[in-house]
Amino acid sequence: MGNRMIKYLLRRLAVGFITLLGIVVLVFFSSRLTGSPIEAMYPDGLEPGQLELFNAKYGFDKSYADQFVIYLKNLLHGDFGESIRERRDVRAILTARSLETLRLGVWAFALSVTCGISLGVCIALNRESFAVSIANNVMALLFSIPNFIIAIFLMLLFSFKLKILPSQGGGSALHYIMPVACFSLGPTISIAWYVKNGILETISQNYIRTAVAKGLGKARTIIGYAFRNALIPVITQVGMVIVDIVTGSLVIETVFSWPGVGYTLVNAVLDRDFPVVQGIILFLAGIVIALNFLLEILCMMVDPRINREAAA
Repeated sequence: MGNRMIKYLLRRLAVGFITLLGIVVLVFFSSRLTGSPIEAMYPDGLEPGQLELFNAKYGFDKSYADQFVIYLKNLLHGDFGESIRERRDVRAILTARSLETLRLGVWAFALSVTCGISLGVCIALNRESFAVSIANNVMALLFSIPNFIIAIFLMLLFSFKLKILPSQGGGSALHYIMPVACFSLGPTISIAWYVKNGILETISQNYIRTAVAKGLGKARTIIGYAFRNALIPVITQVGMVIVDIVTGSLVIETVFSWPGVGYTLVNAVLDRDFPVVQGIILFLAGIVIALNFLLEILCMMVDPRINREAAA
Protein backbone atom coordinates (compact mmCIF):
# COMPACT_ATOMS: atom_id res chain seq x y z
CA MET A 1 0.00 0.00 0.00
CA GLY A 2 1.57 3.25 -1.17
CA ASN A 3 1.84 6.59 0.60
CA ARG A 4 -1.02 8.02 -1.46
CA MET A 5 -3.28 5.18 -0.44
CA ILE A 6 -2.40 5.59 3.23
CA LYS A 7 -3.14 9.33 3.01
CA TYR A 8 -6.44 8.56 1.33
CA LEU A 9 -7.45 6.13 4.09
CA LEU A 10 -6.40 8.63 6.76
CA ARG A 11 -8.60 11.25 5.12
CA ARG A 12 -11.50 8.79 5.13
CA LEU A 13 -10.88 8.15 8.84
CA ALA A 14 -10.89 11.90 9.50
CA VAL A 15 -14.17 12.30 7.62
CA GLY A 16 -15.68 9.45 9.63
CA PHE A 17 -14.57 11.04 12.91
CA ILE A 18 -15.98 14.45 11.95
CA THR A 19 -19.25 12.79 10.92
CA LEU A 20 -19.47 11.01 14.27
CA LEU A 21 -18.77 14.24 16.13
CA GLY A 22 -21.50 15.99 14.14
CA ILE A 23 -23.94 13.22 15.09
CA VAL A 24 -23.04 13.64 18.76
CA VAL A 25 -23.75 17.37 18.62
CA LEU A 26 -26.99 16.94 16.66
CA VAL A 27 -28.42 14.19 18.86
CA PHE A 28 -27.44 15.88 22.13
CA PHE A 29 -29.16 19.19 21.40
CA SER A 30 -32.12 17.89 19.36
CA SER A 31 -33.08 15.35 22.05
CA ARG A 32 -33.40 18.14 24.61
CA LEU A 33 -35.77 20.08 22.36
CA THR A 34 -38.43 17.41 22.97
CA GLY A 35 -38.93 18.60 26.55
CA SER A 36 -38.08 17.45 30.03
CA PRO A 37 -38.03 13.73 30.87
CA ILE A 38 -39.86 14.57 34.08
CA GLU A 39 -43.03 15.25 32.06
CA ALA A 40 -42.85 11.72 30.59
CA MET A 41 -41.89 9.98 33.85
CA TYR A 42 -44.12 11.94 36.24
CA PRO A 43 -47.15 13.26 34.35
CA ASP A 44 -48.79 14.28 37.66
CA GLY A 45 -45.78 16.34 38.69
CA LEU A 46 -43.35 16.07 41.63
CA GLU A 47 -43.43 17.14 45.23
CA PRO A 48 -41.84 20.53 46.07
CA GLY A 49 -38.08 20.26 46.08
CA GLN A 50 -37.93 16.95 44.16
CA LEU A 51 -37.68 18.70 40.81
CA GLU A 52 -34.56 20.58 41.91
CA LEU A 53 -32.98 17.37 43.20
CA PHE A 54 -33.79 15.56 39.94
CA ASN A 55 -32.32 18.34 37.79
CA ALA A 56 -29.21 18.55 39.96
CA LYS A 57 -28.63 14.77 39.77
CA TYR A 58 -28.73 14.64 35.96
CA GLY A 59 -27.22 18.08 35.35
CA PHE A 60 -30.39 19.59 33.87
CA ASP A 61 -29.98 22.67 36.07
CA LYS A 62 -27.03 23.75 33.91
CA SER A 63 -27.09 25.40 30.48
CA TYR A 64 -27.11 23.24 27.35
CA ALA A 65 -23.54 24.29 26.57
CA ASP A 66 -22.29 23.25 30.03
CA GLN A 67 -24.21 19.97 29.82
CA PHE A 68 -22.63 19.23 26.44
CA VAL A 69 -19.08 19.94 27.67
CA ILE A 70 -19.62 17.59 30.63
CA TYR A 71 -21.11 14.91 28.36
CA LEU A 72 -18.21 15.19 25.92
CA LYS A 73 -15.63 14.86 28.71
CA ASN A 74 -17.40 11.79 30.07
CA LEU A 75 -17.68 10.35 26.58
CA LEU A 76 -13.93 10.62 26.05
CA HIS A 77 -13.51 8.45 29.17
CA GLY A 78 -16.00 5.89 27.86
CA ASP A 79 -18.81 7.04 30.15
CA PHE A 80 -22.17 7.15 28.32
CA GLY A 81 -24.06 8.22 31.42
CA GLU A 82 -26.90 6.64 33.38
CA SER A 83 -30.37 5.82 32.12
CA ILE A 84 -32.98 8.13 33.62
CA ARG A 85 -35.73 5.53 33.32
CA GLU A 86 -33.88 2.33 34.29
CA ARG A 87 -31.29 3.93 36.63
CA ARG A 88 -28.61 1.75 35.02
CA ASP A 89 -25.35 2.48 33.25
CA VAL A 90 -25.98 3.03 29.53
CA ARG A 91 -23.04 0.78 28.63
CA ALA A 92 -24.65 -2.12 30.50
CA ILE A 93 -27.94 -1.52 28.68
CA LEU A 94 -26.13 -1.32 25.33
CA THR A 95 -24.25 -4.55 25.98
CA ALA A 96 -27.36 -6.52 26.92
CA ARG A 97 -29.62 -5.16 24.17
CA SER A 98 -27.00 -5.28 21.40
CA LEU A 99 -26.53 -9.00 22.07
CA GLU A 100 -30.26 -9.51 21.46
CA THR A 101 -30.05 -7.57 18.19
CA LEU A 102 -26.91 -9.50 17.24
CA ARG A 103 -28.75 -12.80 17.65
CA LEU A 104 -31.34 -11.70 15.11
CA GLY A 105 -28.77 -10.03 12.88
CA VAL A 106 -26.50 -13.08 12.55
CA TRP A 107 -29.36 -15.29 11.38
CA ALA A 108 -30.76 -12.61 9.08
CA PHE A 109 -27.32 -11.92 7.58
CA ALA A 110 -26.54 -15.60 6.99
CA LEU A 111 -29.96 -16.21 5.43
CA SER A 112 -29.78 -13.09 3.23
CA VAL A 113 -26.31 -13.81 1.85
CA THR A 114 -26.84 -17.54 1.34
CA CYS A 115 -30.27 -17.27 -0.27
CA GLY A 116 -29.46 -14.08 -2.17
CA ILE A 117 -26.32 -15.41 -3.86
CA SER A 118 -27.90 -18.79 -4.61
CA LEU A 119 -31.02 -17.17 -6.01
CA GLY A 120 -29.00 -14.71 -8.12
CA VAL A 121 -26.89 -17.46 -9.67
CA CYS A 122 -29.99 -19.59 -10.30
CA ILE A 123 -31.77 -16.70 -12.05
CA ALA A 124 -28.69 -15.95 -14.17
CA LEU A 125 -28.42 -19.60 -15.24
CA ASN A 126 -32.12 -19.81 -16.18
CA ARG A 127 -32.85 -16.22 -17.12
CA GLU A 128 -34.92 -17.15 -20.19
CA SER A 129 -37.32 -19.52 -18.42
CA PHE A 130 -40.94 -18.63 -17.66
CA ALA A 131 -40.57 -19.51 -13.96
CA VAL A 132 -37.73 -16.99 -13.57
CA SER A 133 -39.86 -14.31 -15.23
CA ILE A 134 -42.62 -14.91 -12.66
CA ALA A 135 -40.06 -15.00 -9.84
CA ASN A 136 -38.67 -11.61 -10.91
CA ASN A 137 -42.14 -10.03 -10.79
CA VAL A 138 -42.88 -11.53 -7.38
CA MET A 139 -39.52 -10.34 -6.05
CA ALA A 140 -40.14 -6.82 -7.36
CA LEU A 141 -43.54 -6.77 -5.65
CA LEU A 142 -42.17 -8.00 -2.32
CA PHE A 143 -39.24 -5.59 -2.46
CA SER A 144 -41.59 -2.63 -2.86
CA ILE A 145 -43.57 -3.48 0.30
CA PRO A 146 -42.22 -1.90 3.54
CA ASN A 147 -40.92 -4.50 5.96
CA PHE A 148 -43.22 -3.38 8.79
CA ILE A 149 -46.23 -4.16 6.54
CA ILE A 150 -44.83 -7.63 5.94
CA ALA A 151 -44.20 -7.98 9.68
CA ILE A 152 -47.80 -7.11 10.52
CA PHE A 153 -49.09 -9.48 7.80
CA LEU A 154 -46.96 -12.36 9.12
CA MET A 155 -48.10 -11.64 12.66
CA LEU A 156 -51.77 -11.64 11.66
CA LEU A 157 -51.38 -14.85 9.66
CA PHE A 158 -49.11 -17.02 11.81
CA SER A 159 -49.86 -15.67 15.29
CA PHE A 160 -53.51 -14.67 15.30
CA LYS A 161 -54.98 -16.78 12.47
CA LEU A 162 -52.97 -20.01 12.49
CA LYS A 163 -51.67 -19.58 16.08
CA ILE A 164 -48.42 -21.42 15.36
CA LEU A 165 -45.83 -18.68 16.04
CA PRO A 166 -45.43 -16.31 19.00
CA SER A 167 -45.96 -12.64 18.13
CA GLN A 168 -44.07 -10.83 20.88
CA GLY A 169 -40.78 -11.03 22.75
CA GLY A 170 -37.99 -13.59 22.53
CA GLY A 171 -36.90 -16.71 24.31
CA SER A 172 -37.46 -19.67 22.02
CA ALA A 173 -36.46 -20.67 18.50
CA LEU A 174 -39.98 -19.96 17.28
CA HIS A 175 -39.64 -16.30 18.29
CA TYR A 176 -36.86 -15.88 15.70
CA ILE A 177 -38.79 -17.02 12.63
CA MET A 178 -40.89 -13.96 11.79
CA PRO A 179 -38.35 -11.24 12.76
CA VAL A 180 -35.56 -12.98 10.82
CA ALA A 181 -37.85 -13.43 7.81
CA CYS A 182 -38.71 -9.70 7.83
CA PHE A 183 -35.08 -8.69 8.27
CA SER A 184 -33.79 -10.91 5.47
CA LEU A 185 -36.48 -10.61 2.79
CA GLY A 186 -35.42 -7.25 1.31
CA PRO A 187 -31.64 -7.88 1.51
CA THR A 188 -32.08 -11.34 -0.06
CA ILE A 189 -33.86 -9.88 -3.07
CA SER A 190 -31.36 -7.02 -3.36
CA ILE A 191 -28.34 -9.36 -3.27
CA ALA A 192 -30.00 -11.69 -5.80
CA TRP A 193 -30.48 -8.79 -8.22
CA TYR A 194 -26.89 -7.61 -7.83
CA VAL A 195 -25.53 -11.12 -8.36
CA LYS A 196 -27.78 -11.67 -11.39
CA ASN A 197 -26.93 -8.33 -13.01
CA GLY A 198 -23.23 -8.71 -12.30
CA ILE A 199 -23.13 -12.19 -13.82
CA LEU A 200 -25.18 -11.22 -16.89
CA GLU A 201 -22.93 -8.23 -17.50
CA THR A 202 -19.81 -10.34 -17.15
CA ILE A 203 -20.91 -13.25 -19.36
CA SER A 204 -21.39 -10.84 -22.25
CA GLN A 205 -17.63 -10.28 -22.31
CA ASN A 206 -15.54 -11.93 -25.03
CA TYR A 207 -13.35 -13.97 -22.66
CA ILE A 208 -16.43 -15.65 -21.16
CA ARG A 209 -17.70 -16.58 -24.61
CA THR A 210 -14.27 -17.99 -25.40
CA ALA A 211 -14.31 -20.10 -22.23
CA VAL A 212 -17.73 -21.53 -23.15
CA ALA A 213 -16.56 -22.19 -26.73
CA LYS A 214 -13.61 -24.18 -25.38
CA GLY A 215 -16.02 -26.58 -23.74
CA LEU A 216 -15.88 -25.50 -20.09
CA GLY A 217 -19.66 -25.47 -19.88
CA LYS A 218 -22.09 -22.65 -19.21
CA ALA A 219 -22.71 -23.31 -15.51
CA ARG A 220 -19.03 -23.90 -14.75
CA THR A 221 -18.02 -20.73 -16.58
CA ILE A 222 -20.59 -18.59 -14.74
CA ILE A 223 -19.69 -19.93 -11.30
CA GLY A 224 -15.93 -20.09 -11.85
CA TYR A 225 -15.33 -16.88 -13.81
CA ALA A 226 -18.32 -14.59 -14.12
CA PHE A 227 -19.34 -14.78 -10.46
CA ARG A 228 -15.85 -13.94 -9.26
CA ASN A 229 -15.61 -10.90 -11.52
CA ALA A 230 -19.04 -9.72 -10.40
CA LEU A 231 -17.94 -9.80 -6.77
CA ILE A 232 -17.33 -6.05 -6.23
CA PRO A 233 -20.97 -4.88 -6.29
CA VAL A 234 -21.94 -8.00 -4.33
CA ILE A 235 -19.45 -7.17 -1.56
CA THR A 236 -20.85 -3.65 -1.37
CA GLN A 237 -24.40 -4.93 -1.19
CA VAL A 238 -23.53 -7.54 1.44
CA GLY A 239 -22.14 -4.71 3.55
CA MET A 240 -25.37 -2.78 3.07
CA VAL A 241 -27.25 -5.81 4.39
CA ILE A 242 -25.64 -5.19 7.77
CA VAL A 243 -26.63 -1.53 7.57
CA ASP A 244 -30.20 -2.56 6.70
CA ILE A 245 -30.29 -4.91 9.68
CA VAL A 246 -28.95 -2.19 12.02
CA THR A 247 -31.38 0.48 10.82
CA GLY A 248 -34.29 -1.91 10.29
CA SER A 249 -34.06 -3.06 13.91
CA LEU A 250 -35.92 0.11 14.94
CA VAL A 251 -39.08 -1.02 13.16
CA ILE A 252 -38.95 -4.81 13.26
CA GLU A 253 -37.93 -5.07 16.90
CA THR A 254 -40.69 -2.64 17.88
CA VAL A 255 -43.35 -4.57 15.94
CA PHE A 256 -42.35 -7.88 17.54
CA SER A 257 -41.33 -6.35 20.92
CA TRP A 258 -37.92 -7.93 20.55
CA PRO A 259 -35.71 -6.68 23.44
CA GLY A 260 -32.92 -5.36 21.23
CA VAL A 261 -31.25 -2.04 20.50
CA GLY A 262 -33.97 -0.77 18.14
CA TYR A 263 -36.82 -1.52 20.55
CA THR A 264 -34.87 0.11 23.39
CA LEU A 265 -34.18 3.23 21.33
CA VAL A 266 -37.84 3.71 20.42
CA ASN A 267 -38.89 3.42 24.06
CA ALA A 268 -36.07 5.73 25.17
CA VAL A 269 -37.26 8.39 22.71
CA LEU A 270 -40.82 8.09 24.03
CA ASP A 271 -39.55 8.32 27.63
CA ARG A 272 -37.12 11.17 26.75
CA ASP A 273 -34.33 9.10 28.28
CA PHE A 274 -31.56 11.31 26.85
CA PRO A 275 -28.50 9.25 27.90
CA VAL A 276 -29.91 6.07 26.34
CA VAL A 277 -30.95 7.86 23.14
CA GLN A 278 -27.51 9.46 22.79
CA GLY A 279 -25.66 6.22 23.57
CA ILE A 280 -27.61 4.02 21.16
CA ILE A 281 -27.53 6.48 18.25
CA LEU A 282 -23.79 7.00 18.73
CA PHE A 283 -23.32 3.22 18.85
CA LEU A 284 -25.34 2.60 15.67
CA ALA A 285 -23.67 5.49 13.82
CA GLY A 286 -20.24 4.17 14.77
CA ILE A 287 -21.13 0.74 13.36
CA VAL A 288 -22.33 2.20 10.04
CA ILE A 289 -19.27 4.48 9.64
CA ALA A 290 -16.82 1.71 10.54
CA LEU A 291 -18.57 -0.72 8.19
CA ASN A 292 -18.36 1.69 5.25
CA PHE A 293 -14.65 2.18 5.90
CA LEU A 294 -13.99 -1.57 6.08
CA LEU A 295 -16.00 -2.19 2.92
CA GLU A 296 -13.93 0.35 1.06
CA ILE A 297 -10.73 -1.40 2.13
CA LEU A 298 -12.16 -4.80 1.16
CA CYS A 299 -13.16 -3.55 -2.29
CA MET A 300 -9.63 -2.20 -2.78
CA MET A 301 -8.18 -5.59 -1.90
CA VAL A 302 -10.48 -7.42 -4.34
CA ASP A 303 -10.11 -4.99 -7.26
CA PRO A 304 -6.73 -3.22 -7.72
CA ARG A 305 -8.38 -0.72 -10.09
CA ILE A 306 -10.11 0.87 -7.09
CA ASN A 307 -6.69 1.33 -5.51
CA ARG A 308 -5.49 3.33 -8.48
CA GLU A 309 -8.65 5.43 -8.68
CA ALA A 310 -8.52 6.25 -4.96
CA ALA A 311 -4.84 7.16 -5.13
CA ALA A 312 -5.50 9.44 -8.08
